[in-house]
Amino acid sequence: MSPRLLIKPLALALLTASLAACSLHAPAPAKSAATPNNEDWYQVRTDNELFVFDDYQVFRDFLETGKAPYLKDLQQQDKHGQSIILALRAEDQGKELQQIAAYQFLNVSLPPANPFYGEIRQHGVIYVFQRYGDMMDTFSLGEPIFRHTEIASGPRGERVVYGLTKEESKPLTLIAKFQAQYKR
Repeated sequence: MSPRLLIKPLALALLTASLAACSLHAPAPAKSAATPNNEDWYQVRTDNELFVFDDYQVFRDFLETGKAPYLKDLQQQDKHGQSIILALRAEDQGKELQQIAAYQFLNVSLPPANPFYGEIRQHGVIYVFQRYGDMMDTFSLGEPIFRHTEIASGPRGERVVYGLTKEESKPLTLIAKFQAQYKR
């Protein structure tokens, strides 16, 4: 039998086997209530308090009103002497701390999603991050090690500082995401 005559039936057999193997795999699990909320993280520092958020809408409402559906004072201070307060959705108030993403991020016990987005607001400056590690460095040190700064580009004319890695140049994608968050 010539090799040309074998190719078509062999290809058909391989295709059939491949399709059969794919059908044996379970479908991807649907998102559930246990899915971690690890895509974004926000912090607002005042003179005496550090407010920590894991929900964008709660964060935005807090920026507008200074209020959140539920505030949980952790009765502890960060290394800068500020009281740490979780700003949560109403439905999260009964959860144990280990189930709250904002608390887990604070304690470095929740791996971030990829992509990740984060903001720290303090003293009229908005620090914006696309990597959790850069955000944690800034949380510890007070400022990012590598950065791109834009004067008066925040929603209310704030200085915006974008955390970078050493090799990065102007973070166009991160800037666009920040501006989209505030419809600029």
